[in-house]
Amino acid sequence: YTATGVGTLVAEGKETRDFDGRTYILEHTLRADVSLIKAQKADKAGNLIFSKTARNFNPDCAMAGKITIVEVEEIVETSMLDPNE
Repeated sequence: YTATGVGTLVAEGKETRDFDGRTYILEHTLRADVSLIKAQKADKAGNLIFSKTARNFNPDCAMAGKITIVEVEEIVETSMLDPNE
């Protein structure tokens, strides 16, 4: 839900709801066919470790695509990734 566009042409025909006395418009998320991302490490189960600023958007981009293609620096065995990373 977003308050942007309430009372304008953008809001016409869209579901609206009030939260704490303020009106919001329901905007559905975008769903990409393919996501292209880069990670530092991956295991053979598809778990990824991102480095530094790659943690900002790459996890969200990976989840947004129906198919995700990942370029990685290193592929390791499934039990080799540290869960705390």
